[in-house]
Amino acid sequence: MKASIAATVFVVLAEGAVTGTWDSSTTREQQASKSGGGKEFSLHQIKNRRFTGRDGVMAFARAHLKYTQKLPDSLLKAINVNSQLRSKFAALNLGGVRGGTVQTQPTYGSDSEYAVEVGLGTPPQPIPLNMDTGSADFWTFSSDTDPQMVNDQALYHPEHSSTSKLIDGDSWSIRYGDGAGASGIVYDDAVQVGNMHVPHQAIESATYVSGDLAHDNFVSGIIGLANSSANTISPEPRRTFFDNIRDELARPLFTANLRSQAPGNYNFGFIDREEYTGVIHYTPIDRDSPLWKIAVSGYWVGYSKYQSTIDAIVDTGTSLTLLPQSVVDDFYAQVRGSYFHPELGAMVLPCSARVPDFWVTIGPYNGRLPGRYVKYARINSRYCYGGIQSSSNLPFSVLGDVFLKAQFVVFDYGNAAVGFANKKLHS
Repeated sequence: MKASIAATVFVVLAEGAVTGTWDSSTTREQQASKSGGGKEFSLHQIKNRRFTGRDGVMAFARAHLKYTQKLPDSLLKAINVNSQLRSKFAALNLGGVRGGTVQTQPTYGSDSEYAVEVGLGTPPQPIPLNMDTGSADFWTFSSDTDPQMVNDQALYHPEHSSTSKLIDGDSWSIRYGDGAGASGIVYDDAVQVGNMHVPHQAIESATYVSGDLAHDNFVSGIIGLANSSANTISPEPRRTFFDNIRDELARPLFTANLRSQAPGNYNFGFIDREEYTGVIHYTPIDRDSPLWKIAVSGYWVGYSKYQSTIDAIVDTGTSLTLLPQSVVDDFYAQVRGSYFHPELGAMVLPCSARVPDFWVTIGPYNGRLPGRYVKYARINSRYCYGGIQSSSNLPFSVLGDVFLKAQFVVFDYGNAAVGFANKKLHS
C-alpha cells in the first residue's frame, strides 16, 4: 500500500504545542534551490569504551515493549522454561515478569555501543543521548531523577542552567509494559547540537526510570526524531528538536550514516555525496502515522526474489530488524544450521555459517543487508543470535540498525519521504 503525499502543515498551538502530520508542500527541487542558505551541521557518534557486548534477547524485548507494551508470545514462553532469563527479566521488572524469590539486582553494564553528545542548558552540559527516529520525546536522566534509579549516568542539572524554566503543569510518561518506562517533569531550556543553538527546547526531565532503562549507564536519554504529534508531554504535545530547527536548516531533512563496529554520524540540513554510492531512491511515508513509516514491496534472500507488501518503520532507535514471520522463515531456510531456540524465543544461527545477503526492495531500489551483519550477538561458542527476527506481535515491521548500518538513509521532512542508498562498508 503506497501512502498519499498530499500537502499538510503543522498547526502550532501554544508555546510549542503541536498537532497534525507531515508537511510535503515543498518539492525536492525547491529544497535543493534553498541549500545555498540556512544552517548545516554534523553530529558524530561517540563510542562507549565500557561496552560489554550485545544482548539479543533484551534488544528483542525492548523493541516489542516500545511499540506494543507487552512481550511477544515466543519470549514469554522462553521465560517460562528458562530460569536464567526469568531471573533477568524479574530483576529488571521488565514486561510484568515477576520472580518471588529473586532478591539480587542485575549486574549493571553499558548496553549502548554508541551515542551522540548534546549540550543542555547554559552553560552547555554535555549529555550522551541516543538519536531515535522511532519516538518523539527528548528526555534525560537529571538531578530530578530518584537517586536509587541512577546508575552512574551523566545527569542534566536544570538548577545549574541560567536559562532553564520549569513548565508548570506539564508532565510526560513513556510506558513499556507493566512498570517499565520513564516519566517526569518538563523544562524549557537551551540546547546546543553541533553549531545549532535552540534557545527554547522542551527537555523532559526524568523523575522515575525503570530498571530496564537504568541498566544502560552510558546513555542518559533520547532525542526523538519522529513527528511531534507522537510526543508524550501532556496536556499538549510539544515540538521535537528537529521540528524546532528545520526552518533554520538549508534543507528540512537529516541523514543517518550508521556503521557496523564503528561510530557513525547524522547530518542535518544537507546530503553528503561522499557518504553513499549510486543514486538515492525516495519512497513516500505514510502521513497517517507519526513515525517514519514506509511500504516495502519485496525482498531477496541471496538470489531468490520474493514479492510482498510490508508496512515498516525506519527506526534508528531499534537494534534488530523485525519482519513478518514468512520473511523470517524464507531467510533462515537458506542458513544451514539455523533454528528457533525455544529457551530464547528467537532464531539463532551457527556463528560459522555462510549467510546469504538480504535485500529489501523499495520501489525500484534494492537495499543490501550483508549476511554477516545478521550475526548479531554470540550466545555461546557455537551459536549467534539472529539480527533478523519476527515482527508477528507488532503492528508493523521495523527496519532497525542491523539493516540501517548497511544503508545511507535520508529522512526528508519537506517531501514526506525516506531516501535510501547503498554505501561502502568498512566491516
